[in-house]
Amino acid sequence: MKSNRLSKKSILHACKVKQELTISDFEQELKNIRENLTDHDESASQSQKGSGDQNEMIVRLEHELTFLKKELQILESIDPEKEFETVDEGAVVETDQRIFFVSTSIEQVDVNGKCVFGISTKAPIFQAMKGKKKGDSFEGGGIHYFIVDVY
Repeated sequence: MKSNRLSKKSILHACKVKQELTISDFEQELKNIRENLTDHDESASQSQKGSGDQNEMIVRLEHELTFLKKELQILESIDPEKEFETVDEGAVVETDQRIFFVSTSIEQVDVNGKCVFGISTKAPIFQAMKGKKKGDSFEGGGIHYFIVDVY
């Protein structure tokens, strides 16, 4: 079975790259909004409506950026060499339906032609699979999963 396994290093690398690109996009968006705010010298009535909305957007983006950076730190703390017998943070969980990487909510990444879903330990599906091992099954989002491998 081990020969068919996706490398956890490859999965972790793909997740980090996706997270770094997302962070970069958010930082660029923040930069654009800030430049927009300083570039516009409109009449007071117009600029206050616009700048209020844009300031709100900046605050939202900054919160999201902080969250994304924390999730990147979680990814960076995972040891790709650590093997797991049961589902926990840092484990790869191969099911009959899909492959999960218990780390952060990355959605999906492509690793060597296979789709891997990054899930957070806060996700309901993680709660359903936590502590399970190869051969166990669980339900998540109305779908029945059979665990083929955990590592």
